[in-house]
Amino acid sequence: MIDCLKRIPSPRTIAFASALLMSAVAVAAPKVDDDPVNVTIAGYSSGGQVAVFGEGVIDTVRRTYPDSGIVYEPGNPAGALEYLRTGRRPFALESMIEPRMAFNGRAPFRQEYPEDTITGVLNGAPDVFALAVYARREFLDKYDIKSFDDLVKKEVPMRVSVNQPGNLWVREHVRALLDYYDKDMSDIEDWGGKLVTLPTGASNDLMRDGRLDVVITGGVTPAGSIVELGSVQDIGFIPLGKDLAQHVTDELGLKLGRIPANSYEFQKQALWVPFTSFVVVAGPEATFEDAYKLAKSMYEQIKRYQSLHPALAQASRERLPDLGYLKLHPGAEAFYREVGLIK
Repeated sequence: MIDCLKRIPSPRTIAFASALLMSAVAVAAPKVDDDPVNVTIAGYSSGGQVAVFGEGVIDTVRRTYPDSGIVYEPGNPAGALEYLRTGRRPFALESMIEPRMAFNGRAPFRQEYPEDTITGVLNGAPDVFALAVYARREFLDKYDIKSFDDLVKKEVPMRVSVNQPGNLWVREHVRALLDYYDKDMSDIEDWGGKLVTLPTGASNDLMRDGRLDVVITGGVTPAGSIVELGSVQDIGFIPLGKDLAQHVTDELGLKLGRIPANSYEFQKQALWVPFTSFVVVAGPEATFEDAYKLAKSMYEQIKRYQSLHPALAQASRERLPDLGYLKLHPGAEAFYREVGLIK
């Protein structure tokens, strides 16, 4: 027993060993230079609200590292993640929806992505996109619709826009909404409804002309397209209720929140909805240095970034490493530890 006790290290020895270990880790970490960043960020389609985030990130990098050849490449979120998996691109702009789909192998992804295929770099648009479900007032009154529950439980024969199949953000929200009732989109057609597979702009045009009943979409609050539609057509939001909104939030790995009352002229009550962040993620080809520099650029240029568009105003230094279920890329993690954002 005495011999065993003699072999137990003293607190001073343990502290010294820990210091040596930390020193070794610090020495092992790559040294980051000030060279330009020459990478491509695969992204969403050009134009629109989402592209603003990508272009904003590009701007911060070019200001922090002059002469950088960094490029935002318009595309689609599923294709961007496939580019990451196959090593054709190092970074991508995604919502928090698509990586989760890829990890689960949910269509259109044909296989489950390994965990280290997608890592987080920065949250450039924390909780900015809110789910929005709205309808023509005439339709709501005709069927006495007070909530999303009424649409499903009454099996209302609605003409509903579920966006295009390639819009994974909307399609996953629709799937999760209906999953709460153990239903799917085919059930809407079975009870006499019609699925309209058009983007939000075209769907709003149909609703303006009275040829569409319900739109399921998303955007910042207030969304200009909804404000515009409300100025020419009498519309109203269809409340989800907290339980349904929480189900969608949990199912998709999002954040639960509320759209404040009177965010729109026709909206008198606060609405429980899932909120989505848009983030920059990295693939296996992303280097320590480049991930570090992207994180550092956003940190140093955050005031400039916030000023570029109202949708970017919610970004903050503190939320940059808030990547939810995603593991941080080592380069980004190193920077956030360096500035004290994470321990």
